[in-house]
Amino acid sequence: MAMLKAGTLLRTHRGQEVRVEAMLGEGGQGEVYRVKADGHTYALKWYHQPQTEQQKQWAGEQREALLGYLLKKSPPDTRFLWPLGLVDHPRGVTFGYLMELIPDGYQGLEFLVLGKMRPVPSFKVLSTAAIGLAECFRKLHNMGACYKDINLGGPLLNPATGEVVVCDLDNVRVNKTPGNIIFVFFAAPELILGQGTCQTNTDIHSLAVLLFYMFVRHHPLEGRKELSVNVFNEAAQRKFYGKQPVFIFNPEDDSNRPVPGFHDGAIRNWALYPKFLQKRFTRAFGVGLKRPELRVREGEWMSDFSRLRDSIFYCSHCGQENFLDPEVPPAEQGLCFRCKKVSDLPLVLDFGGNKQVCLHQYTQLFPHHLGSALDFSAPEAELARHPNNPNRWGLKNLSRRRWTYLGKEGEEKQVDPGRSVPLRPGLELNFGKAKATFRKALPS
Repeated sequence: MAMLKAGTLLRTHRGQEVRVEAMLGEGGQGEVYRVKADGHTYALKWYHQPQTEQQKQWAGEQREALLGYLLKKSPPDTRFLWPLGLVDHPRGVTFGYLMELIPDGYQGLEFLVLGKMRPVPSFKVLSTAAIGLAECFRKLHNMGACYKDINLGGPLLNPATGEVVVCDLDNVRVNKTPGNIIFVFFAAPELILGQGTCQTNTDIHSLAVLLFYMFVRHHPLEGRKELSVNVFNEAAQRKFYGKQPVFIFNPEDDSNRPVPGFHDGAIRNWALYPKFLQKRFTRAFGVGLKRPELRVREGEWMSDFSRLRDSIFYCSHCGQENFLDPEVPPAEQGLCFRCKKVSDLPLVLDFGGNKQVCLHQYTQLFPHHLGSALDFSAPEAELARHPNNPNRWGLKNLSRRRWTYLGKEGEEKQVDPGRSVPLRPGLELNFGKAKATFRKALPS
Protein backbone atom coordinates (compact mmCIF):
# COMPACT_ATOMS: atom_id res chain seq x y z
CA MET A 1 0.00 0.00 0.00
CA ALA A 2 1.36 3.40 -0.98
CA MET A 3 2.50 5.64 1.86
CA LEU A 4 1.16 8.75 0.12
CA LYS A 5 -2.21 9.18 -1.58
CA ALA A 6 -2.83 11.05 -4.81
CA GLY A 7 -3.71 14.66 -4.03
CA THR A 8 -1.69 14.83 -0.80
CA LEU A 9 -0.15 18.28 -0.30
CA LEU A 10 3.36 18.58 1.11
CA ARG A 11 5.94 21.36 1.32
CA THR A 12 9.65 21.59 0.69
CA HIS A 13 12.03 23.06 3.28
CA ARG A 14 11.81 26.32 1.31
CA GLY A 15 8.00 26.42 1.50
CA GLN A 16 7.27 25.25 -2.05
CA GLU A 17 3.95 23.37 -2.31
CA VAL A 18 4.17 19.80 -3.63
CA ARG A 19 1.12 17.83 -4.81
CA VAL A 20 1.36 14.04 -5.05
CA GLU A 21 0.01 12.60 -8.32
CA ALA A 22 0.90 8.89 -8.46
CA MET A 23 3.36 6.30 -7.18
CA LEU A 24 6.03 5.36 -9.74
CA GLY A 25 7.83 2.56 -7.92
CA GLU A 26 9.23 1.27 -4.66
CA GLY A 27 12.44 -0.17 -3.30
CA GLY A 28 14.25 -1.06 -0.11
CA GLN A 29 14.57 2.53 1.13
CA GLY A 30 11.12 3.79 0.24
CA GLU A 31 8.85 4.79 -2.62
CA VAL A 32 9.06 7.16 -5.58
CA TYR A 33 6.14 9.38 -6.63
CA ARG A 34 5.33 11.66 -9.51
CA VAL A 35 4.53 15.08 -8.03
CA LYS A 36 3.75 18.59 -9.20
CA ALA A 37 5.35 21.75 -7.84
CA ASP A 38 5.01 25.25 -9.33
CA GLY A 39 3.60 23.79 -12.53
CA HIS A 40 6.57 21.46 -13.04
CA THR A 41 6.54 17.68 -12.71
CA TYR A 42 9.18 16.07 -10.48
CA ALA A 43 9.94 12.78 -8.81
CA LEU A 44 9.72 12.53 -5.02
CA LYS A 45 11.79 9.89 -3.25
CA TRP A 46 9.92 9.17 0.00
CA TYR A 47 11.68 7.18 2.71
CA HIS A 48 10.04 4.47 4.79
CA GLN A 49 9.19 5.53 8.33
CA PRO A 50 12.05 4.36 10.58
CA GLN A 51 11.06 1.68 13.07
CA THR A 52 14.26 0.90 14.98
CA GLU A 53 16.84 3.06 16.73
CA GLN A 54 19.35 2.17 14.01
CA GLN A 55 16.91 3.22 11.29
CA LYS A 56 16.18 6.47 13.16
CA GLN A 57 19.90 7.20 13.35
CA TRP A 58 20.30 6.52 9.63
CA ALA A 59 17.32 8.77 8.82
CA GLY A 60 18.83 11.59 10.88
CA GLU A 61 22.15 11.26 9.09
CA GLN A 62 20.41 11.16 5.72
CA ARG A 63 18.38 14.27 6.48
CA GLU A 64 21.46 16.13 7.66
CA ALA A 65 23.36 15.08 4.51
CA LEU A 66 20.60 16.50 2.32
CA LEU A 67 20.23 19.80 4.20
CA GLY A 68 23.84 20.26 5.21
CA TYR A 69 25.57 19.25 1.99
CA LEU A 70 23.66 18.04 -1.08
CA LEU A 71 21.08 20.82 -1.29
CA LYS A 72 23.85 23.41 -0.95
CA LYS A 73 25.72 22.00 -3.95
CA SER A 74 25.03 22.20 -7.66
CA PRO A 75 25.26 18.95 -9.63
CA PRO A 76 28.66 18.47 -11.26
CA ASP A 77 26.94 17.35 -14.46
CA THR A 78 23.40 17.59 -15.83
CA ARG A 79 23.30 13.79 -16.07
CA PHE A 80 22.99 13.59 -12.27
CA LEU A 81 19.39 13.60 -10.99
CA TRP A 82 20.47 15.80 -8.07
CA PRO A 83 18.31 16.42 -4.97
CA LEU A 84 16.38 19.67 -5.43
CA GLY A 85 14.47 20.10 -2.17
CA LEU A 86 13.78 18.38 1.15
CA VAL A 87 10.14 17.43 1.77
CA ASP A 88 8.97 16.62 5.32
CA HIS A 89 5.93 14.64 6.41
CA PRO A 90 3.41 17.01 8.10
CA ARG A 91 3.78 15.07 11.37
CA GLY A 92 7.55 14.71 11.00
CA VAL A 93 7.49 10.90 10.92
CA THR A 94 9.54 10.69 7.72
CA PHE A 95 10.73 12.79 4.78
CA GLY A 96 11.88 12.68 1.18
CA TYR A 97 13.44 14.81 -1.52
CA LEU A 98 12.56 16.17 -4.96
CA MET A 99 14.53 15.39 -8.09
CA GLU A 100 13.96 15.52 -11.84
CA LEU A 101 12.02 12.65 -13.38
CA ILE A 102 13.98 9.90 -15.09
CA PRO A 103 13.77 10.66 -18.84
CA ASP A 104 11.76 8.30 -21.03
CA GLY A 105 13.65 5.38 -22.55
CA TYR A 106 16.17 4.85 -19.74
CA GLN A 107 16.60 1.49 -18.02
CA GLY A 108 18.59 0.27 -15.01
CA LEU A 109 21.79 -1.67 -15.66
CA GLU A 110 20.40 -4.69 -13.85
CA PHE A 111 18.23 -5.24 -16.96
CA LEU A 112 21.40 -5.34 -19.06
CA VAL A 113 23.13 -7.90 -16.83
CA LEU A 114 20.00 -10.08 -16.72
CA GLY A 115 19.66 -9.95 -20.51
CA LYS A 116 16.32 -8.14 -20.29
CA MET A 117 17.26 -4.73 -21.70
CA ARG A 118 15.35 -3.85 -24.87
CA PRO A 119 16.43 -2.93 -27.39
CA VAL A 120 19.60 -4.94 -26.83
CA PRO A 121 22.36 -2.30 -26.72
CA SER A 122 25.15 -2.53 -29.28
CA PHE A 123 28.84 -2.47 -28.36
CA LYS A 124 28.95 1.10 -29.63
CA VAL A 125 26.11 2.02 -27.26
CA LEU A 126 27.78 0.26 -24.32
CA SER A 127 31.12 1.93 -25.04
CA THR A 128 29.39 5.31 -25.22
CA ALA A 129 27.63 4.61 -21.92
CA ALA A 130 30.87 3.54 -20.24
CA ILE A 131 32.56 6.77 -21.32
CA GLY A 132 29.62 8.80 -20.00
CA LEU A 133 29.55 7.05 -16.64
CA ALA A 134 33.30 7.41 -16.14
CA GLU A 135 33.04 11.10 -17.02
CA CYS A 136 30.14 11.64 -14.59
CA PHE A 137 31.97 10.04 -11.68
CA ARG A 138 35.17 11.92 -12.53
CA LYS A 139 33.27 15.21 -12.25
CA LEU A 140 31.71 14.10 -8.96
CA HIS A 141 35.12 13.18 -7.55
CA ASN A 142 36.65 16.42 -8.78
CA MET A 143 34.21 18.35 -6.56
CA GLY A 144 35.52 16.45 -3.53
CA ALA A 145 32.58 14.06 -3.22
CA CYS A 146 32.06 10.31 -3.52
CA TYR A 147 29.00 8.27 -4.43
CA LYS A 148 29.70 5.66 -1.71
CA ASP A 149 27.56 2.85 -3.13
CA ILE A 150 28.08 2.60 -6.90
CA ASN A 151 26.02 -0.39 -8.07
CA LEU A 152 23.78 -1.55 -10.90
CA GLY A 153 20.81 0.43 -9.58
CA GLY A 154 22.13 4.02 -9.64
CA PRO A 155 23.12 4.50 -13.30
CA LEU A 156 20.46 4.34 -16.01
CA LEU A 157 21.10 3.72 -19.70
CA ASN A 158 19.25 4.61 -22.86
CA PRO A 159 19.89 1.39 -24.85
CA ALA A 160 19.20 3.10 -28.16
CA THR A 161 21.72 5.92 -27.78
CA GLY A 162 24.19 5.12 -24.98
CA GLU A 163 23.20 8.23 -23.04
CA VAL A 164 23.24 7.84 -19.25
CA VAL A 165 21.82 9.46 -16.14
CA VAL A 166 22.70 8.74 -12.50
CA CYS A 167 20.06 8.71 -9.77
CA ASP A 168 19.98 7.88 -6.03
CA LEU A 169 22.21 10.86 -5.31
CA ASP A 170 21.27 10.80 -1.62
CA ASN A 171 24.23 8.40 -1.31
CA VAL A 172 26.70 11.18 -2.15
CA ARG A 173 28.91 12.45 0.67
CA VAL A 174 32.06 14.48 1.20
CA ASN A 175 35.20 12.52 0.34
CA LYS A 176 36.56 10.32 3.17
CA THR A 177 33.17 9.99 4.88
CA PRO A 178 32.75 6.88 7.05
CA GLY A 179 29.76 4.80 6.07
CA ASN A 180 28.06 1.44 6.12
CA ILE A 181 28.49 -0.82 3.11
CA ILE A 182 25.19 -1.61 1.40
CA PHE A 183 26.34 -3.32 -1.81
CA VAL A 184 29.19 -5.52 -0.57
CA PHE A 185 29.67 -7.06 -4.03
CA PHE A 186 30.80 -3.66 -5.33
CA ALA A 187 32.71 -2.49 -2.26
CA ALA A 188 36.48 -2.00 -2.18
CA PRO A 189 38.31 -4.61 -0.06
CA GLU A 190 39.50 -2.04 2.49
CA LEU A 191 35.90 -0.97 3.17
CA ILE A 192 34.80 -4.57 3.66
CA LEU A 193 37.64 -5.06 6.14
CA GLY A 194 36.84 -1.82 7.96
CA GLN A 195 40.20 -0.31 7.08
CA GLY A 196 39.18 2.82 5.20
CA THR A 197 36.58 5.48 4.48
CA CYS A 198 34.38 6.10 1.44
CA GLN A 199 36.36 8.21 -1.02
CA THR A 200 37.42 8.47 -4.65
CA ASN A 201 39.71 5.41 -4.44
CA THR A 202 36.88 3.22 -3.14
CA ASP A 203 34.45 4.61 -5.71
CA ILE A 204 36.75 3.80 -8.62
CA HIS A 205 36.97 0.17 -7.50
CA SER A 206 33.17 0.03 -7.54
CA LEU A 207 33.15 1.72 -10.95
CA ALA A 208 35.49 -0.97 -12.29
CA VAL A 209 33.12 -3.68 -11.00
CA LEU A 210 30.20 -1.89 -12.66
CA LEU A 211 32.02 -1.67 -16.00
CA PHE A 212 33.04 -5.33 -15.84
CA TYR A 213 29.39 -6.24 -15.26
CA MET A 214 28.36 -4.13 -18.26
CA PHE A 215 30.77 -5.79 -20.69
CA VAL A 216 31.35 -9.30 -19.30
CA ARG A 217 27.94 -9.66 -17.55
CA HIS A 218 29.61 -11.28 -14.56
CA HIS A 219 31.25 -10.31 -11.27
CA PRO A 220 35.05 -10.06 -11.59
CA LEU A 221 35.71 -12.09 -8.43
CA GLU A 222 33.14 -14.89 -8.80
CA GLY A 223 34.78 -17.98 -10.30
CA ARG A 224 35.75 -21.43 -9.07
CA LYS A 225 36.07 -20.30 -5.45
CA GLU A 226 32.47 -19.12 -5.43
CA LEU A 227 31.28 -22.66 -6.12
CA SER A 228 33.02 -23.94 -2.99
CA VAL A 229 31.07 -21.61 -0.67
CA ASN A 230 28.10 -23.43 0.82
CA VAL A 231 26.64 -20.51 2.77
CA PHE A 232 27.34 -17.03 1.43
CA ASN A 233 26.99 -15.32 4.83
CA GLU A 234 28.73 -12.18 6.06
CA ALA A 235 31.87 -14.07 7.06
CA ALA A 236 32.12 -15.71 3.63
CA GLN A 237 31.57 -12.38 1.85
CA ARG A 238 34.24 -10.72 4.00
CA LYS A 239 36.74 -13.40 3.03
CA PHE A 240 35.69 -13.66 -0.63
CA TYR A 241 35.54 -9.92 -1.50
CA GLY A 242 37.78 -8.45 1.22
CA LYS A 243 40.51 -10.69 2.63
CA GLN A 244 41.29 -13.03 -0.28
CA PRO A 245 39.84 -11.63 -3.51
CA VAL A 246 41.15 -13.16 -6.76
CA PHE A 247 40.29 -11.86 -10.23
CA ILE A 248 38.73 -14.62 -12.31
CA PHE A 249 41.11 -13.89 -15.21
CA ASN A 250 44.23 -13.15 -13.16
CA PRO A 251 47.10 -14.27 -15.44
CA GLU A 252 49.30 -15.13 -12.43
CA ASP A 253 46.73 -16.98 -10.31
CA ASP A 254 44.32 -19.45 -11.88
CA SER A 255 42.75 -20.56 -8.59
CA ASN A 256 39.52 -18.67 -9.28
CA ARG A 257 39.03 -19.21 -13.02
CA PRO A 258 35.49 -19.31 -14.45
CA VAL A 259 34.23 -22.91 -14.58
CA PRO A 260 32.86 -24.21 -17.91
CA GLY A 261 29.24 -25.19 -17.49
CA PHE A 262 28.73 -22.64 -14.71
CA HIS A 263 30.35 -19.44 -15.97
CA ASP A 264 30.11 -19.88 -19.74
CA GLY A 265 28.90 -16.33 -20.33
CA ALA A 266 31.94 -14.82 -18.62
CA ILE A 267 34.32 -17.06 -20.57
CA ARG A 268 32.66 -16.23 -23.89
CA ASN A 269 32.31 -12.48 -23.30
CA TRP A 270 35.84 -11.94 -22.00
CA ALA A 271 37.27 -13.41 -25.18
CA LEU A 272 35.46 -10.83 -27.34
CA TYR A 273 37.48 -7.82 -26.26
CA PRO A 274 40.87 -6.50 -27.41
CA LYS A 275 43.86 -7.15 -25.20
CA PHE A 276 44.22 -3.50 -24.18
CA LEU A 277 40.84 -3.66 -22.41
CA GLN A 278 41.58 -7.05 -20.86
CA LYS A 279 44.86 -5.63 -19.50
CA ARG A 280 43.06 -2.66 -17.98
CA PHE A 281 40.57 -4.89 -16.15
CA THR A 282 43.46 -7.12 -15.06
CA ARG A 283 45.13 -4.12 -13.44
CA ALA A 284 41.88 -2.99 -11.80
CA PHE A 285 41.32 -6.39 -10.20
CA GLY A 286 44.95 -7.40 -9.80
CA VAL A 287 47.23 -4.87 -8.16
CA GLY A 288 44.26 -2.52 -7.77
CA LEU A 289 42.61 -4.77 -5.18
CA LYS A 290 45.37 -4.18 -2.65
CA ARG A 291 46.87 -0.85 -3.75
CA PRO A 292 44.15 1.80 -4.14
CA GLU A 293 46.60 4.33 -5.59
CA LEU A 294 47.15 2.02 -8.59
CA ARG A 295 43.49 1.56 -9.44
CA VAL A 296 42.22 2.56 -12.86
CA ARG A 297 41.17 6.20 -12.93
CA GLU A 298 38.07 7.51 -14.62
CA GLY A 299 39.98 9.20 -17.44
CA GLU A 300 41.75 5.94 -18.26
CA TRP A 301 38.40 4.19 -18.65
CA MET A 302 37.19 7.03 -20.86
CA SER A 303 40.23 6.63 -23.11
CA ASP A 304 39.92 2.84 -23.20
CA PHE A 305 36.24 2.77 -24.08
CA SER A 306 36.78 5.47 -26.68
CA ARG A 307 39.45 3.21 -28.14
CA LEU A 308 37.10 0.23 -27.92
CA ARG A 309 34.45 2.15 -29.84
CA ASP A 310 37.06 3.02 -32.46
CA SER A 311 37.92 -0.70 -32.75
CA ILE A 312 34.44 -1.77 -33.85
CA PHE A 313 33.99 -3.16 -37.35
CA TYR A 314 31.01 -4.90 -38.89
CA CYS A 315 31.11 -8.47 -40.20
CA SER A 316 30.91 -8.44 -44.00
CA HIS A 317 28.66 -11.53 -43.87
CA CYS A 318 26.16 -10.98 -41.03
CA GLY A 319 26.72 -7.38 -39.94
CA GLN A 320 27.66 -8.27 -36.34
CA GLU A 321 29.93 -5.87 -34.45
CA ASN A 322 33.43 -7.26 -33.90
CA PHE A 323 36.69 -5.70 -32.70
CA LEU A 324 40.06 -5.17 -34.34
CA ASP A 325 42.91 -5.78 -31.94
CA PRO A 326 46.23 -4.02 -32.71
CA GLU A 327 48.06 -6.62 -30.60
CA VAL A 328 46.86 -9.55 -32.72
CA PRO A 329 48.37 -10.31 -36.18
CA PRO A 330 46.05 -9.62 -39.15
CA ALA A 331 46.03 -13.32 -40.11
CA GLU A 332 44.34 -14.12 -36.79
CA GLN A 333 41.65 -11.44 -37.08
CA GLY A 334 38.28 -11.17 -38.74
CA LEU A 335 36.60 -14.36 -37.46
CA CYS A 336 33.09 -13.19 -36.58
CA PHE A 337 32.05 -14.40 -33.16
CA ARG A 338 28.42 -14.76 -34.26
CA CYS A 339 28.43 -16.35 -37.74
CA LYS A 340 31.95 -17.87 -37.41
CA LYS A 341 32.90 -16.73 -40.92
CA VAL A 342 36.03 -14.73 -41.70
CA SER A 343 35.00 -11.14 -42.39
CA ASP A 344 36.74 -8.64 -44.62
CA LEU A 345 38.84 -6.32 -42.48
CA PRO A 346 37.94 -2.63 -42.65
CA LEU A 347 39.94 0.31 -43.87
CA VAL A 348 41.42 2.10 -40.86
CA LEU A 349 42.69 5.58 -40.11
CA ASP A 350 46.02 4.98 -38.41
CA PHE A 351 47.29 7.67 -36.01
CA GLY A 352 50.33 5.61 -34.99
CA GLY A 353 51.21 4.06 -31.65
CA ASN A 354 48.40 1.48 -31.90
CA LYS A 355 45.89 4.32 -32.13
CA GLN A 356 43.53 3.64 -35.00
CA VAL A 357 39.92 4.14 -36.01
CA CYS A 358 37.97 1.58 -38.03
CA LEU A 359 36.14 3.25 -40.90
CA HIS A 360 32.50 2.42 -41.54
CA GLN A 361 29.29 4.31 -42.20
CA TYR A 362 28.90 5.29 -38.52
CA THR A 363 32.47 6.52 -37.96
CA GLN A 364 32.95 9.92 -36.35
CA LEU A 365 36.12 11.64 -35.16
CA PHE A 366 36.10 13.87 -32.09
CA PRO A 367 38.54 16.52 -30.81
CA HIS A 368 40.62 13.96 -28.90
CA HIS A 369 41.25 12.03 -32.11
CA LEU A 370 42.71 15.14 -33.70
CA GLY A 371 45.13 16.10 -30.93
CA SER A 372 42.92 17.91 -28.42
CA ALA A 373 41.49 16.91 -25.03
CA LEU A 374 39.08 14.01 -24.60
CA ASP A 375 35.76 15.46 -25.70
CA PHE A 376 32.59 13.93 -27.18
CA SER A 377 30.48 17.08 -27.31
CA ALA A 378 30.59 17.47 -31.11
CA PRO A 379 32.22 15.44 -33.93
CA GLU A 380 34.95 17.07 -36.01
CA ALA A 381 34.76 14.56 -38.87
CA GLU A 382 32.50 11.81 -40.14
CA LEU A 383 32.25 9.41 -43.03
CA ALA A 384 29.98 10.73 -45.76
CA ARG A 385 28.79 9.46 -49.15
CA HIS A 386 29.83 11.25 -52.31
CA PRO A 387 26.88 13.43 -53.39
CA ASN A 388 26.94 12.04 -56.95
CA ASN A 389 28.03 8.46 -56.25
CA PRO A 390 26.54 6.71 -53.19
CA ASN A 391 29.09 3.90 -53.50
CA ARG A 392 31.98 6.29 -52.83
CA TRP A 393 32.77 7.50 -49.36
CA GLY A 394 34.97 10.25 -47.97
CA LEU A 395 35.98 11.67 -44.62
CA LYS A 396 34.10 14.96 -44.19
CA ASN A 397 35.65 17.87 -42.32
CA LEU A 398 33.15 19.06 -39.68
CA SER A 399 35.69 21.20 -37.83
CA ARG A 400 36.55 24.87 -38.25
CA ARG A 401 40.11 24.07 -39.30
CA ARG A 402 41.55 23.32 -42.71
CA TRP A 403 43.18 19.92 -43.23
CA THR A 404 45.89 19.12 -45.77
CA TYR A 405 47.17 16.04 -47.60
CA LEU A 406 49.47 15.19 -50.48
CA GLY A 407 47.87 14.43 -53.83
CA LYS A 408 48.96 11.64 -56.18
CA GLU A 409 51.54 13.94 -57.79
CA GLY A 410 52.95 15.02 -54.41
CA GLU A 411 51.24 18.40 -54.41
CA GLU A 412 49.64 19.68 -51.18
CA LYS A 413 45.86 19.72 -51.24
CA GLN A 414 43.48 21.33 -48.79
CA VAL A 415 40.29 20.07 -47.16
CA ASP A 416 38.23 23.04 -46.04
CA PRO A 417 35.44 22.76 -43.46
CA GLY A 418 32.44 21.06 -45.06
CA ARG A 419 34.58 19.29 -47.69
CA SER A 420 35.64 15.62 -47.84
CA VAL A 421 38.84 13.74 -48.54
CA PRO A 422 38.73 10.39 -50.42
CA LEU A 423 39.40 7.16 -48.52
CA ARG A 424 42.55 6.20 -50.39
CA PRO A 425 44.98 3.69 -48.82
CA GLY A 426 48.33 5.35 -48.22
CA LEU A 427 46.93 8.87 -48.11
CA GLU A 428 48.24 10.81 -45.08
CA LEU A 429 46.04 13.50 -43.59
CA ASN A 430 47.40 16.42 -41.59
CA PHE A 431 44.77 17.65 -39.11
CA GLY A 432 47.06 20.31 -37.63
CA LYS A 433 47.69 18.81 -34.19
CA ALA A 434 47.65 15.21 -35.45
CA LYS A 435 48.42 13.18 -38.55
CA ALA A 436 46.90 9.89 -39.70
CA THR A 437 47.14 7.53 -42.68
CA PHE A 438 44.45 5.50 -44.42
CA ARG A 439 45.43 1.84 -44.76
CA LYS A 440 43.79 -1.48 -45.51
CA ALA A 441 44.94 -3.78 -42.73
CA LEU A 442 46.64 -3.90 -39.38
CA PRO A 443 50.44 -4.11 -39.28
CA SER A 444 51.85 -7.50 -38.30
